[in-house]
Amino acid sequence: MATPEKNLSQVNLNVTTAQQTAASRRPVAAKSRAGRRQPALLQQWLQPYRRTLSLATLLAGCSVPLLIAHCWYFASIASQLLAQQAPAFNDWLWFAALFLLRQLCLSGKELLAQQVSRRLRSDIRQQLLANTAALGPARQQFGADGALSALLTEQVDALDGYISRYRPQLVQVVLAPLAIAAAVAYHSLFAALLLLLTAPLVPLFMVLVGREASKASQQQLNVLSRMSGRLYDFLLGLPLLKRLNATEVATAHLHGAAEQYQRSTMRVLRLAFLSTAVLELFTSVAIALVALYLGLGLLGELPWLKQQVPVLYQSALFILLLAPEFYQPLRQLGNDYHAKAQATAASLNLTPLAQASTLTANSSESKNLPQLQQQLCLQQIQVGSALAPRLAFDGLTLQQGQRYLIKGESGSGKSTLLQLLAGFAPYSGQIWLDQQPLTPTQLPLLRQQIAYLTQQAELQAGTIADNLRLAKADASASEMQSVLEQTGLWDFLARQQGLDYLLAESGRGLSGGQQQRLALARLLLQPKTIWLLDEPVAELDHASACDIAQLLEQLSEGKLLLVASHQSSMFQWLDQVIELNAGRLTPAKPLAALLATDTWLAKHGLVAEDN
Repeated sequence: MATPEKNLSQVNLNVTTAQQTAASRRPVAAKSRAGRRQPALLQQWLQPYRRTLSLATLLAGCSVPLLIAHCWYFASIASQLLAQQAPAFNDWLWFAALFLLRQLCLSGKELLAQQVSRRLRSDIRQQLLANTAALGPARQQFGADGALSALLTEQVDALDGYISRYRPQLVQVVLAPLAIAAAVAYHSLFAALLLLLTAPLVPLFMVLVGREASKASQQQLNVLSRMSGRLYDFLLGLPLLKRLNATEVATAHLHGAAEQYQRSTMRVLRLAFLSTAVLELFTSVAIALVALYLGLGLLGELPWLKQQVPVLYQSALFILLLAPEFYQPLRQLGNDYHAKAQATAASLNLTPLAQASTLTANSSESKNLPQLQQQLCLQQIQVGSALAPRLAFDGLTLQQGQRYLIKGESGSGKSTLLQLLAGFAPYSGQIWLDQQPLTPTQLPLLRQQIAYLTQQAELQAGTIADNLRLAKADASASEMQSVLEQTGLWDFLARQQGLDYLLAESGRGLSGGQQQRLALARLLLQPKTIWLLDEPVAELDHASACDIAQLLEQLSEGKLLLVASHQSSMFQWLDQVIELNAGRLTPAKPLAALLATDTWLAKHGLVAEDN
């Protein structure tokens, strides 16, 4: 049988198609139209668990005849007690056994449904995390990191009610009323007609109110995503806000977002309470009508049957016991309909990221991708829309062992070029590895040969060893000490707690230069042949920047190195330069030619002017 991971992976499409879909953000009306397709997506997610859900549904169905039999024995015992007769021991035994069996069936249904919900939500969350990691920087088009964290937590958990309650209830909502109506009709056809005539009012008002609840749930989840993103940005920029004395302004914005979310939540709750009140009203009126008919019948006061008892006491009590149970599945479905509305709204938000997985290397042609030996070629490349591409060029050849400077103004496409090479940007064109064209399924394997370093080191709270093991989980203490010595950071750590030196959030505890050295140490732990560095010294002071640049010169020998930087003077040791201008690049040329003609560098005595 196929595993849940394989079944979930079948939902995913090519990253290019998914990112184009996510880029074209639809308005809420379009999302509402797309909501009609969401049950199919939920069904596809539930496919690996159909057998378990069917068993849960079967247990729920078995509880219905057990309920009818249990109510009959209860009515029989009560009738005998009213007649001052001692109930038979077998009646008490059947009464207790049926009660226990029904509770076991209902408990089994709940346990199985909750188990499916936990496992499926865990599988979906793992799949979304894998997709997010595969997208890399391109994940930002699906929202800020705060919004993505809300997507992976609250909105995945929003599927719980649909899976554990609404889905198993669908069969019971049909089976239970029909079976109870049949049992009631055997004793009183009029009482059965009363039940059947009032039953449609419950789903009718459930649908009418549920539509508004679905819209409100969608808006609430959107507000939650925006608020999560705003809170994440606030916490990320808190040190800068403090330096600018702007914390009060940012706090006011957060209060506004929280109040908006509170209003959205209360709007959903109002609709839920309104729907519940309507359902309770109609079920109470319907049960009261049945009770009134049975009571007047026992008293012989029915207008059309004076001094006659149409239903005997035992049958009347049996019908009265079953009447609430007749409406209970409908009422429960009405309450769970809000869970379905919430799950539909959540699935709309989950779909773009769920479909945005890069193709995995499953085909035989992508099992073995050789290491880069000679050159990496890019031909007829275009990133972005055809009318306004972010990056477009006919050809670029990168030689193994050569080190390149990517130069250009801000917004010219330097970071886009690095993201393209790292496989994080959708593109059209062809990439060649040593005269071998790469298929889409081989791109993730190419990424395994690439190390990526940004201008701000991605460090987490924890020890130095914890941060190094992000690159190599099984790295030994000697390996970690060796790379720290190569990057010049071990002397400082040896005076502290060594590998157990504890860092705070975002690497606090180390200076900016030391953080970059630690990031370089992580690169050295992985045998990568291609290094991509995006402004590696942009946020450092001049002295630290020079130290890191010199360190890179030593550590990058023999690598295919690309450095995107405005600070050409720091990297005079690079071999070639690639210049970008508004998304267009010029062929690579020796860096010495650029340095010789750079008047600013010549003016400051960094290079000699070409006479």
